[in-house]
Amino acid sequence: MFIFLRNLGRLAIGIPIVIAVTAVMGFSVLTFVPAASKHKDPGSCTVAMGSVLSSQQRLSVSAHGLSPNASYLEAQKGVQSVMVATDATGSVSDQSLMYHGSGMYTISFDYYYWSNNKLVQATATSCSANL
Repeated sequence: MFIFLRNLGRLAIGIPIVIAVTAVMGFSVLTFVPAASKHKDPGSCTVAMGSVLSSQQRLSVSAHGLSPNASYLEAQKGVQSVMVATDATGSVSDQSLMYHGSGMYTISFDYYYWSNNKLVQATATSCSANL
């Protein structure tokens, strides 16, 4: 009987503590800003003919209005992609993607975040040009 009363007393003290900790954590989670909402959509970007580097014609791609000091996947979906990082103003300029002949070039700047234990890909901005 003594053990039961001792455990009951611990429960009487422990339950309010657990409730208080859960309440504080719950409020801090509500005030936490998810990574996806930090991206300032919509950004803007341009794609044009770039320089010839290492005997290969490149695309000149630049974007503005993105999150500062963040990583993005600069991608021509299904063709080529490269990870790029924005500067302190949220801009990036790059000539990593290659020109593959005349046609429509659509470049997107994608970012990733976790939601419900799944990695989600979202597009911050995209641009197209017929080159």
